[in-house]
Amino acid sequence: MPRRRGLLSPSLFLRNGAIYKGFLGGSRGWMAIGAVIFGRRAVKKAFGKTEETIALETLKPGQFVRIEAIKPPTRRQRKRAEEAERTERRRAEIEAHAAKVRRRVAAKEARRAVRADRRASATSDASS
Repeated sequence: MPRRRGLLSPSLFLRNGAIYKGFLGGSRGWMAIGAVIFGRRAVKKAFGKTEETIALETLKPGQFVRIEAIKPPTRRQRKRAEEAERTERRRAEIEAHAAKVRRRVAAKEARRAVRADRRASATSDASS
């Protein structure tokens, strides 16, 4: 029978104890352990920087790499970019809606033309 991963893990034991005995059970010691375990993760998530791998390349002898930091946009630049993106998205939605309406109108006109042709052929057959 395969053993479940993490079943005997000390961190799992501490987490479960913190949740059940501390937060749900009211034990101050377990609550402190839970605050350390979950607080560390929350602080890391809130304040930690995320790394982003852009490229991985192997260099040959004689080659070199130049790394430059890109200046982040200012708040005003970010706001303008967001506004431009919203405007562009709205413009695309309006264009899609207009195309849909044009297709409906064209289909309606085609149906009218077919009906008119039928009437014209029916009146010409009746008059013959």
